[in-house]
Amino acid sequence: MKKQEKNVKKKTSNLFYKILSFILVIISVSSASVILYFEVLPQKYLIILFITLILIILGICYKLNTKTLLFTKIIMTIFSLIIICIESLGIIYSIGTIDFFNNIFDTGYRIETYNIYVLNDSTYTSLKELNNQNIIIYETESNTLKKAINKLKDKINFEKISVDSITSGVNSILEKESEAFLISESLISIYKDSHEEDYAKLKVLDTIDILTKSSGSFKIVDVRKKPFVVYLSGSDLTGSINKVSRSDVNLLAIVNPKKGKILLINTPRDYYVTLPTKKALDKLTHAGIYGIEESALTLGNLYDIDVNYYARVNFTSFVKIIDALNGIEVNSKYAFSYDGYTFKKGINKLDGKAALAFSRARKMLPDGDRSRGENQQAVIEGILKKVTNPSILTKYNTLLKSIESEVMTNVDQTVISKLVNLQIDENIKWELESISVKGKDMMKPTYSTGTASVSVTIPNEEDINMALEKIKELID
Repeated sequence: MKKQEKNVKKKTSNLFYKILSFILVIISVSSASVILYFEVLPQKYLIILFITLILIILGICYKLNTKTLLFTKIIMTIFSLIIICIESLGIIYSIGTIDFFNNIFDTGYRIETYNIYVLNDSTYTSLKELNNQNIIIYETESNTLKKAINKLKDKINFEKISVDSITSGVNSILEKESEAFLISESLISIYKDSHEEDYAKLKVLDTIDILTKSSGSFKIVDVRKKPFVVYLSGSDLTGSINKVSRSDVNLLAIVNPKKGKILLINTPRDYYVTLPTKKALDKLTHAGIYGIEESALTLGNLYDIDVNYYARVNFTSFVKIIDALNGIEVNSKYAFSYDGYTFKKGINKLDGKAALAFSRARKMLPDGDRSRGENQQAVIEGILKKVTNPSILTKYNTLLKSIESEVMTNVDQTVISKLVNLQIDENIKWELESISVKGKDMMKPTYSTGTASVSVTIPNEEDINMALEKIKELID
């Protein structure tokens, strides 16, 4: 009887070791496949890793499945479980990374929202009540506007009255010359910035969303071997990341992987520049209304360089990213207060909402928009320091999940893999330089606002030339 029990225990133990060995091999093969898929390890490290891993796995499996001391089998079992846990964790992180890049990769679809505005104190409660009334249209060369007008025609009959500026359209409503005003949410936000009291007299009666597909293309380069340029755009709206809006933050990152240097250029949102596809002068921030491609192309023309990649966040994502990092530290050049927050000169620990206020403050700062740009650069540096800290690994997947719907980019997983591969291979000590360009404030008409003049910043040629020299020095 005892002999039978002993044989049963032995068979059970042998079965356990075989199952453990099988799981170890399967998990190890899966882990190796993930490493090969991502291509993050240079070949010299890849060969060493795989040879070492194969020898360790074979050694463990041999010890587990041959006659050896019980103590040795226990040690091999512990090693097996440790390896399985580490490799499983790596696979989970990798799957999370793949999902993240699939979700943030820009498919090119955009949503442009058009609103029908009426007086706030009017009796209108539904769109049908505007049937057979006059509706103001601010005419622009926009395919989405034509689609919005056609959608509105499907709902009601109306007489279209065209105006040559946003201000004229709003005034027509305020003076009760017309009943309603159809205009894109992005364009009316321009008016709201400088006419808050008059804007408050309006209300949205109905909304029309237009879905479009971007046809823009970017010149992709081998980021391991050649310099590349990334456009970082901060949208001034909350909500969906693919919603058309102005670009409140406009930063170019020129990266030279061979020199290990990054040049960060901040361009004021009010810079008076030529929109390439419109062939007309406008504010840089307004370029975002016509797509992130328009903004990237505008900056590329200004600095005589091709933009290869872009990443876009809006105010919603900005807050979520920083909160997911448990806050950041920023170095403020000035002491100031804004939006209920007080910032001291020097290091400030900020959560998402505080960092947003820090980035948006402008009027109380010494150099206005330029100072705001410096604050935005300080926030980006704070984020970079946090995400490059090894402690981020403990909440890696949680962080990715929290921001995956809040970022839009054309940087795919292969680009990131190449950069990680390069960093591991050469252990680059990156040098970061930040510069800002200035200009002179003036009143000028813009393509987006029509004949009405608005405050713009005329580029300072000396600053632009200085930026061009630094770019040339970095990429040559």
